Amino acid sequence: MGNIVFARLDKIDHQATLRTIVDTVEQQAEQDVTALLSISKTKLDAVLNENNNIFIPSTLLDNVAEGVNVYFDLENYPFFQKIKEVIEKEHKPKGVLRLRRIIGNDESKELIAGDLYVLSSLLGEPQDVQVKHTNHTVSPYHVIVTVNFGGGTMAHMEYTFSDQDERIELEWSGIKTILEFDSETMNSIDSSLTYPVDSIIDIAHTADQSLIKRLINYNQLVNGGAN
Repeated sequence: MGNIVFARLDKIDHQATLRTIVDTVEQQAEQDVTALLSISKTKLDAVLNENNNIFIPSTLLDNVAEGVNVYFDLENYPFFQKIKEVIEKEHKPKGVLRLRRIIGNDESKELIAGDLYVLSSLLGEPQDVQVKHTNHTVSPYHVIVTVNFGGGTMAHMEYTFSDQDERIELEWSGIKTILEFDSETMNSIDSSLTYPVDSIIDIAHTADQSLIKRLINYNQLVNGGAN
């Protein structure tokens, strides 16, 4: 059974992708390779009930069903994987994580819930989440999320939805470690805001009731904080 990956095509690092990629489901079925398709509910509905190994971004929250593979944008970036490895080496990591993202006006707000899921998987279940929004009809639109994980660990997540170029800044201030990343100033292969298809397939999460419930809960927390 081949793979069908739904993604924003501008996010894919084709040069770093090792798997053979085709752009139609018909080719994928014939050759038993990986089909890479642009995000489309119509395309997704057409293959959901077939015997396919499907990978979808967490932003397609309404289409998540048990058995589908869900991947998270933040988790796939090479820079985040490196930072995650360092933090995971700490026993019960304590510190403050700051995440700032500038993303397109058309980007799904469910992206924030996905980031919260990724950070919670790394730092622990949130004990308290505070959310503030600016007026979403005025551009740029801002969302600020403050998360208390307990035990001396917090996260400050700031999102700007605008027509500016995409940018990610991340800082981890731990007891013994300070890590920083800025996609605008870093000049390395790891600073690219793209990722290979292989990464999506390798670290995606199989959707079960627990994952779906957490995603829905985080999404409600983020949207419920609107003023």
